Amino acid sequence: MRYLLSGEEKKEETITVKPLSRKTVDVNAELGSGKDFSIQLSSLNQVKFVAERPMYFDFRGLTGGHDSLGAPSPEASFYFAEGTTRPGFQTYLCIANPTTSEALVRISYFRGDGATTRQELAIPAESRATVHVNDFLGSGDSPSFDFATHVECLNGAGISAERPIYFNFRGLTGGHDCSGY
Repeated sequence: MRYLLSGEEKKEETITVKPLSRKTVDVNAELGSGKDFSIQLSSLNQVKFVAERPMYFDFRGLTGGHDSLGAPSPEASFYFAEGTTRPGFQTYLCIANPTTSEALVRISYFRGDGATTRQELAIPAESRATVHVNDFLGSGDSPSFDFATHVECLNGAGISAERPIYFNFRGLTGGHDCSGY
């Protein structure tokens, strides 16, 4: 397990998972709470496995949980069909760069009013970045604040991406998360 942290050195840990079993790792116990991180998993003996990341939260008064499957490998491009920065919604993009090269990333937001807005960032090697989309697109109650997203690595480094959303919508609070495809 390699923990890719925002603005910190990576941390590595080796765990053993017995055949036909599962293992839970308490990341807060390993890293401490309040850290932005991504995890890169690999099998030292080439055994195939499946990984998921459940997350339970109390975020700005919103409580709940969400879960996401891990990406099988770094890719050049990821798409998300849904996103919004309407009032009551906080949308993020979490982008991991597990490679040994800086990743130059372009994010294209295909907005509900037909406009396309682009954002570019550089993610250091073996690191991750969190984009708070509300800070970039603003917030409002119109179709221009609904969007689909394309996250692409422009220099071939290879990335993975996910999109968590936290919400207070008509009295319902919580969050959900999606890996990019």
